[in-house]
Parts: sequence; C-alpha cells; structure tokens
Amino acid sequence: MYDAILFDLDGTLLGLDNDHFVNLYFKALGQKLSPWYPEGEIIPLIVQATEAMMKARGDRGLLCDVFREAYDRQSTVPFASLEPVYDEFYRTEFDQVRTISRPLPLARKVLEQAAAITPRIALATIPIFPRVAIDARLNWGRLSDFPFALITSFENMHTSKPNPNYFLEVAHRLNVAPSSCLMVGNDYRDDMAAVAAGMETYMVLDYALNSHLARHTPTYTGSLADLHDFLLQIRNS
Repeated sequence: MYDAILFDLDGTLLGLDNDHFVNLYFKALGQKLSPWYPEGEIIPLIVQATEAMMKARGDRGLLCDVFREAYDRQSTVPFASLEPVYDEFYRTEFDQVRTISRPLPLARKVLEQAAAITPRIALATIPIFPRVAIDARLNWGRLSDFPFALITSFENMHTSKPNPNYFLEVAHRLNVAPSSCLMVGNDYRDDMAAVAAGMETYMVLDYALNSHLARHTPTYTGSLADLHDFLLQIRNS
C-alpha cells in the first residue's frame, strides 16, 4: 500500500508526442514574441533558462526565480516587462499546441484507482512551466477537475526532475516518506530518477522516452492499461 502516488503528465496521463510538442510550442511562442525578438532568437533564450532550472540544486529559490535570473542574463528585454505577454500566451495561443495531444480515456480511471488507495495523488509533471501552462494541458487531457493534492510547477518547486531532490521535495510537501511513494511516468531518465530518492516506480511504456539515458531500473513496467490493473489489485488486496 502506498501513502502517495505521483503521476507524470505528458505521455503518461496525456497522449503527446514530445518532439512534435516542442516544435509547435516554440513556433507559437516565437510568433507571440516576434515584436521583441528577431526570428530564432527566443528559442536559445528559453532553452538556456530552462537548462538553468533543470540544473538547480534548490539553493537559489523557486524555479521561477532561477528562470527569470537566467533569462535576464541573456535577454535585452527584462522578463518582468514581458511576463504579462507570456501569461497571455499560455492562456490563448498555447492552446494551438493541443492539436497534437489526445486525451487518454484510461487516464481518469487510473487516477480514480489511485485515489481509492490514497488521497495523496500528486501531478509530478516536470516543473519547468508555469501553472497556467500545466492547467492548459490538464484541460487538453480532460483532467482539470481531478482533485490533485499537489501539482508541481515552476512557481512552487526548488528543483526539477531528474534531480532526486525534486522527488524528496514532493514527498515532503505531501508529508510522507519517499519509501511509501510510487512514481508513475513514461521517461526513463526524468521519472525513473525517483528510484534514487527511495521511491518505487512504474514505467508506462505507451509513450516511453529516453530508454538510452536510463540510469535506474523501474520497479514495475507496463502499459497504462496494465497500470490500471496493477492499482486495482493493490486496492483490492
């Protein structure tokens, strides 16, 4: 029995081709910011600021602060002056990207099975996006009304996957021991890093990523349908 179950979002609860998503995302964002940045300039800027979040050790404040600091080191326009533009982008134009996503009918059933085991269900999506962008993707997956106990974003986390401290921080926020947690995800590198934090893991194979970068062996593997049956078995045990 688990005290908390953590779920990744993209490729786990939401059908999404990661490469296609990134390409469409940068195209839409580049168009939105074209009055301030020449074509092609915004992509390396966002990539560098994102890498700073990925490398954060937790001693430089929240990830949103790390992002802003890294952004302002490279940009001719301060992030603070463009923050309303970014917010508008995620509330409007970002929805263009939903065309390459698809809701997974099993996702809600899996979440419901998990919630029957414990009320501490976390959306442990990689926290390199603001909450508004995560809410949008939950809406694409028709999961926006699910009562997650915690949704990680760059406004509330100090570290990011695959840093084991990310998972420790989530466990702390949920007030549970890492050893009593199950992390569910589709990324061998980012999600299975929960092993290093002492968590059990379930690797969902439907949209598997980064098998060549795997450093940890998942506790369990299977499809989303297999995960549903796995949780049902735990619930009934």
